[in-house]
Amino acid sequence: MLNNRWAILALLIVVRLVMGFQFQAIASVTPFIVSDLGLDFAQIGSLVGFYMLPGFIIAIPGAMLGSRFKDLTMVLFGIGVMALGGVITGLADDFAMLAFGRLLGGAGAVVQSIFLLKMVAEWFDEKSVITAMALLLCGWPVGIAIALTTMAPLAETWGWQGVMHITALACVVAIAAVWLCYRPPPGARATGKGGMGFHIPRRELGLICYAGLVWAFYNLAYFSYLSFGPAMLIEQGMDAATAGTAISLASWAALPGLPMGGFLADRTGRPGLVLTICCLLAACAAGALPVMDQPFVLSALTGLFAAAPAGIIMGRAISIMSPTNRAQGNAILYTFFYGSMGLVPGLVGWTADLTGTAAAPIYISAAVLALTAPLFLGQYLLVRR
Repeated sequence: MLNNRWAILALLIVVRLVMGFQFQAIASVTPFIVSDLGLDFAQIGSLVGFYMLPGFIIAIPGAMLGSRFKDLTMVLFGIGVMALGGVITGLADDFAMLAFGRLLGGAGAVVQSIFLLKMVAEWFDEKSVITAMALLLCGWPVGIAIALTTMAPLAETWGWQGVMHITALACVVAIAAVWLCYRPPPGARATGKGGMGFHIPRRELGLICYAGLVWAFYNLAYFSYLSFGPAMLIEQGMDAATAGTAISLASWAALPGLPMGGFLADRTGRPGLVLTICCLLAACAAGALPVMDQPFVLSALTGLFAAAPAGIIMGRAISIMSPTNRAQGNAILYTFFYGSMGLVPGLVGWTADLTGTAAAPIYISAAVLALTAPLFLGQYLLVRR
């Protein structure tokens, strides 16, 4: 077992990485699935979203149950369900079975995510927990980037079904690593069997719901870009492996972008201005992707500037919540996040079918990024009011 808190964090980042890796699997092998099963972009978008959809139902009950179960047990259970979802997805031969596998994998991802955050919060004090959380969040884009880079070549060799089974294998490896190496922090109290109440004052609840809307809206842009970017580049004549590599640069560039936005906001004292500039620059880079022959540069710029507002948006949301309501408030945020990510990608994919080009979702991504700035300003005005 590990004793150092940073080693524990590295272990938990692996779980987050595996989650991003599995989430991106459908989008990374879209051409192979479309060719084999004859699915349209609306169905592909729905499959992408189905991984998020269970969180719309599970996030709040998960927060309410958080004090009643051991963190390690629930994380292992969640990763196990993810592995089962990967196996079922790999065995699928139609849309219905693919959907079931994605929903199951997403349900497991929601469960382990809730308790993973709790583990990190217990291992780190107030002076270091923000840094630890930021590093944990980096595991998600790294997993997505690895999937974008590797899955298309793997699918050419072993088929898209083999790729889905690889995601299940990655989950099994994560289970073994966490089970063998994780231990609770020294002096941690045993999990109790607390109450199941859920109460937030009406005014605070309204502000949190608006913050959840901003968070969901912002993330929709980023995930639409990652999900449909490879298909658009392939449509323009690029091979699947190169297209995946080009779009993966958005995730790699997000790694410095995440802390960059927070640093600039703290240094200038003007988070709204930093967010507005970054969102507009990201929107310009994303909107230029279908019309400019610089996919690698544009994708890197999109990821760098699109990731920067994440800490600003989440920090403002956390500041709205009273300390006693933060667990429930976070559950509300992620209910909006998972609900929108589960339902909207199918509609975004439908625009590609309607227009006959995968560029349509990219333009939507750019528009949503640009509109995030006034939405955030509206949140600021509501809080002041």
